[in-house]
Amino acid sequence: MHRAEPFRLNRRRALAGLGGLTAAGLLGRSTTRALAQSETAGPATPGLAASIGEAAAAFLASLDGPALSRATYPFADPERQRWHWTVLSSFPRNGLPLTEMSEEQRGLALALLRASLSEAGYRKDRGIMALQRDLGGDPDGYYVTIFGTPGTEPWGWRLEGHHLSRHFTVAGGRVAAAPFFLGALPTVDVVGLRVMEREEEAARELVRSLLAAGRADAVFQAASLTEHLTQNLPRVEPLDPAGVALAEFDEGQRALALEIVGTYLGTLAPEAATPIADRIDAAGVDALTFGWAGSVEPRQPHYYRLQGPTFLLEFDNSRNGGAHIHSVWRDFEQDFGAHLT
Repeated sequence: MHRAEPFRLNRRRALAGLGGLTAAGLLGRSTTRALAQSETAGPATPGLAASIGEAAAAFLASLDGPALSRATYPFADPERQRWHWTVLSSFPRNGLPLTEMSEEQRGLALALLRASLSEAGYRKDRGIMALQRDLGGDPDGYYVTIFGTPGTEPWGWRLEGHHLSRHFTVAGGRVAAAPFFLGALPTVDVVGLRVMEREEEAARELVRSLLAAGRADAVFQAASLTEHLTQNLPRVEPLDPAGVALAEFDEGQRALALEIVGTYLGTLAPEAATPIADRIDAAGVDALTFGWAGSVEPRQPHYYRLQGPTFLLEFDNSRNGGAHIHSVWRDFEQDFGAHLT
């Protein structure tokens, strides 16, 4: 089972620890290394908001009139909260697709994505996009949409297509990165690529551990739910806190639950992940609940959710015989940067 190495920072403030777990567990091994290297990498770089703004401005500067018009919306346009993860034929996207960009423009669009995420998050997103080949689709079938004017706050941007939806809001020099959706089909491709391994396996290890400890209430339903409940609503309320609270976990179970949280937050840039982790910690890690529905065997339909006072993580792997992941991170107060605007 994966365990992150110790995490130490000098100039940067580490995450609050989520009840004792180090920031390495939250941000993941690759992000930990990247941050550690930044301590000796030379002059300080611009903050996340500035870096994203510069990357977005460079991308927009590469577009001509028609392409620029397609790629941009006013910040307050309802389009900013119109989102989905399904295939384009079921839910047409607005914005400029990578498929209609020049090589230079596509490179600048991907540079914007890279500037907005951790290196681990960027690799995961590119893996999700690459899986489209297994489905007979186009790994460039993803749309970039800019809301407002980079450098003039508030503004934001979105990358979206099948099984991937990333939203970023910039205001007051801060960056919000929720909601976000990550999915995978197949869960393991023909060359062995497994984009969302720990998101699935850490949760299975956790539910099996709870069942072995006599906590049958960890499984709140014998059959999987077949879909995540919150769907693509622009705002969500807490769901029934099904399952078992972390206050009742032993040390190993607690570490697995927080590894799941860290795997998702670790896809975000540290400046965006840290405030989310701080709020989880301040609200009380013991208040988090973990509940499972469906089979605990590999490649069988299942669903789980981790929920706390501030956030909800839903993970559904019910379709295609337990080989088709849909997962979404929602923030009850801060989705689409509601706290910044």
